[in-house]
Amino acid sequence: MAAGSNARSRDARAKAAELLRQQKARDRRRRLVAVWSGIAAVVIVGGVVTGVIVGNAKPSSSAAAAAASVPTVAPTVAHGAESAPPWKAPTDPSARAKAAGLQMLSSEGTVEHIHSHLTVTVDGKKVAVPALLGIDESAGSISPLHTHDESGIVHVESPVKASFTLGQVFTEWNVALATGRIGSYSTADGRAITVFVDGKPYTGDPAAITLADHEDIDIVVTQSGVTASAPAAFTWPAGY
Repeated sequence: MAAGSNARSRDARAKAAELLRQQKARDRRRRLVAVWSGIAAVVIVGGVVTGVIVGNAKPSSSAAAAAASVPTVAPTVAHGAESAPPWKAPTDPSARAKAAGLQMLSSEGTVEHIHSHLTVTVDGKKVAVPALLGIDESAGSISPLHTHDESGIVHVESPVKASFTLGQVFTEWNVALATGRIGSYSTADGRAITVFVDGKPYTGDPAAITLADHEDIDIVVTQSGVTASAPAAFTWPAGY
């Protein structure tokens, strides 16, 4: 009996020791988890702080890049070809944007956002304002000044507050525009070129017209001596 009791006692002590060992091992693991969690928290906080610092540092460089994408003073002249219509969208939109004093962006700007409407009519027939002016689909870039479709709506979506002119639109379009000229048409060749802004005659250089939100710009080419009239006001789609 005594031998059996002693054996049971040793077994009990061994089990108790094993349980104690296991408990201590669990305690060590919990302490290690707590330590590593603390370290991870510091790393995360450090990362957040670093991210905040870096994030706060970016706007200065981004702001500089944004400011550089648009000239301080918008050009009041257009640089384009003296060719006859149809005037298609140029195949080198980035180069045309640069000629207009603009830099291509990776996405549309959101600081200055306006829409103007442009129509060109020659001898009673509308000339299409092409889609994708100022948009380089192959490069995935876009000018602050562009068109999306052939509606005649000109979009200004700039990363900075700035003025944009009709001359810049025509430079991106690569169509000549000046007093008494649009493309191949000129008053020197017996043509009359009448410009209307919001239905009223405009007598200055059309390239110098500053774009404004919901502004309606119409350029009407007729034979000399024919009285031009402004087209009907543009009906803006919902959302504009």
